[in-house]
Amino acid sequence: MNLTAVLHSGFGVSVLAGILVSDTTLRIAAFALGAVLFVAGIVVSRRSD
Repeated sequence: MNLTAVLHSGFGVSVLAGILVSDTTLRIAAFALGAVLFVAGIVVSRRSD
């Protein structure tokens, strides 16, 4: 798997964890981590083109 796929998979796992967690602080942290991983995946895919 390439790095872009790994980062976008991490995004999916992070968002799923954010949905499953009941604590508000952890939910926000998981969604924020997901956003960072998603943007990082886009940046990596653009740099490799």
